[in-house]
Amino acid sequence: MEEKTKTVNNNKTATVFKIIIGILCVAVIVLGALLYLESKNKKETVVLLTNDKENLITELNELKQEYSTLQTNNDSINMALLQEQEKIELLLEKVKKTEAGNLQKIRAYEKELGTLRSIMQNYIVQIDSLNTVNQQLVSENIQIKEQVQEITRKHDEVSLKAEELTTKVQEGSVIKARGMNVQGMTKKDKDTNRASRTSHIKSCITLIENSIAQHGLKTVYIRVKGPDGIVLTTNENNLFDVDGEQIIYSAAREIDYQGAEIELCIYYSFGDVKVAKGVYNVSAYLDGKSIGTSQLTLK
Repeated sequence: MEEKTKTVNNNKTATVFKIIIGILCVAVIVLGALLYLESKNKKETVVLLTNDKENLITELNELKQEYSTLQTNNDSINMALLQEQEKIELLLEKVKKTEAGNLQKIRAYEKELGTLRSIMQNYIVQIDSLNTVNQQLVSENIQIKEQVQEITRKHDEVSLKAEELTTKVQEGSVIKARGMNVQGMTKKDKDTNRASRTSHIKSCITLIENSIAQHGLKTVYIRVKGPDGIVLTTNENNLFDVDGEQIIYSAAREIDYQGAEIELCIYYSFGDVKVAKGVYNVSAYLDGKSIGTSQLTLK
């Protein structure tokens, strides 16, 4: 009985041992499977995070490039854009130095990237708004310049017309003359063409009617050139102005011109001087302008 009982116990112990061995084997298999799956998942996670890191680097470089294309004339915005580019450069360096398996940092960097992208969008809106305003200002400036040019053009036209009108008025206000006639006269005021009988020269001329000419006292001058071309005068101080130059005259007469046609005569006396034979050229002047010429031949 005792031996039989021992045998039974031994069989039970062996069975329990086998069960334990079986359980241990299953546990080892399960543990191995779990470790394999964990290792596989870890590798897959590392691969995914590596891809995320590379994508993050790519997106940061793209964002950096996008920032470099933003342009504006606003110094404050340009300074802010430069600071944001520096932030991107700093974040890019951090990402490159971080291990791909560091999930926490990779996700934190992705969040920073999102913030930087959002900030860039705000600057894009501001720059677009400024560009729109600048375009409006440029358009307004062009319109203003065109208006100024048009006003200047019209002003120049008015000034030119005013100058032309002034010139016409000035030209129209000049007193003109006609019918200048020169005659040798004896002491008894009779016409003669004989030098030996001539006592003085009579020069007559008619001033034409001019309602817009300046009225009042005016002096008409004559210059008598003898056959030798020298201007005859009774006084070397007989000077008058012609185009800003003082020249000598032979005789003069003051008249009261009121715009109506008027005929006048001026006399030049030879006095005790012997009158030479030849051609005498006589010119008449008024207001510094020549108004007529004529000749006299004395035999």
